[in-house]
Amino acid sequence: MVTGMKFLIFFLFLTQAYGSAWPNFGGPLRNQFSDEEGLKTDWEESEPEKLWELNVGLGYSSVTEVSGFAYTQGYSEGRNTLYCVESSTGKEIWQHSYPCEKAPKFFDGGSRATPTIANGILYLCSHEGDFYALDAKSGKILWTKNLITDFKGNRPMWGYSGSPLVVEHQLILETGSSNGSLLCLDAQKGDVIWRSGESEAGYASPMLNSKNEILIFNEYGIVCHDLRSGKVIKKYQHKTRYGINAAQPTLFGDRILISSAYGKGAALVDFTKRVPAAIWESESFSCQMASLVKKGQYGFGIHGQAGGRSAQSKLFCIDLVSGKEKWSEKGFGLGTVLLVRDTLVILSDRGELCLAEANNRQFIELARFQVLSGKNNWTPPTYVNGRMHCRNSKGDWVCLKMGNKIIMTD
Repeated sequence: MVTGMKFLIFFLFLTQAYGSAWPNFGGPLRNQFSDEEGLKTDWEESEPEKLWELNVGLGYSSVTEVSGFAYTQGYSEGRNTLYCVESSTGKEIWQHSYPCEKAPKFFDGGSRATPTIANGILYLCSHEGDFYALDAKSGKILWTKNLITDFKGNRPMWGYSGSPLVVEHQLILETGSSNGSLLCLDAQKGDVIWRSGESEAGYASPMLNSKNEILIFNEYGIVCHDLRSGKVIKKYQHKTRYGINAAQPTLFGDRILISSAYGKGAALVDFTKRVPAAIWESESFSCQMASLVKKGQYGFGIHGQAGGRSAQSKLFCIDLVSGKEKWSEKGFGLGTVLLVRDTLVILSDRGELCLAEANNRQFIELARFQVLSGKNNWTPPTYVNGRMHCRNSKGDWVCLKMGNKIIMTD
């Protein structure tokens, strides 16, 4: 009860501190959920107004928005560039550019990780391991590190993709080093606080559970670390071919839903046991990249795998208690899912944006429109202050007016 109350207080702190903000990959709690009111779902007579658009270069970094500014990064001509723009107009405020390899591997390449913003500092990691702490308003470099040269990190096959986690003065990120695969730095200065674990890096981002412990979905599986010391508390093995654990875990009380492709599938893991064990497992729900969203005891996600099996992909709804499918719907490819209160926002891998009811009985579509071109659009949208940010793998960033009222922040 005490730990649950602490988590509630922490959640309320995040809500008050950020207000209408999206400071992390996946939102304040990294669960692809927005509690913001006012999302318009009736688009029979019109389509959303395009507020602005720009190109930021190749990649899959999603958009964060804080205090009226939006951020993402992309690759072009041998450099990664982080862009800071005015959220309401798209006007560029500043940019930070640095040398970086394109690093394609069966896809276009480019940026992977999403910037994290906390206490006025923006934290940025490249797929090659370059790490920057920047002043979020000016872009001034505060300090830098390199995960490979400074911490003997082991770059995963498809590059570093996880976004750093900030909890008070602690900055948590994954290096994949055999001498401390998870790293905790002082968020202000960059000094090492602790190093822990020996697993290779995955592609998901560190997050907190209900006990304020760190969860990381790495190459080994799901590992739980103590926040203050970094000590490994518990872990559950969930290995896949090529070490691809990429979709964010979904918290369901003291249970954790994890899902991967390449024949591994999903598992609901009971972490109350001394040795965590699966309550159920299923190969029918393989979320390769897109994180699953949760409403009550039901989960909504994208099943599928890139390559030859992409045609088998589907949007699905499952009962998290039993692991049984409630319904499925094809037509989204390896898209992504966001939950805005009671509405599913699905961005297909071909750039179609679809709104649907978060209904556990059947798929009910509310609206659908083309917002991006291209293919392999695997970046989840961001919804904040009535604005829907969408970007494709080629770097086209589109901001749409989709709320009943656009909030203008200072």
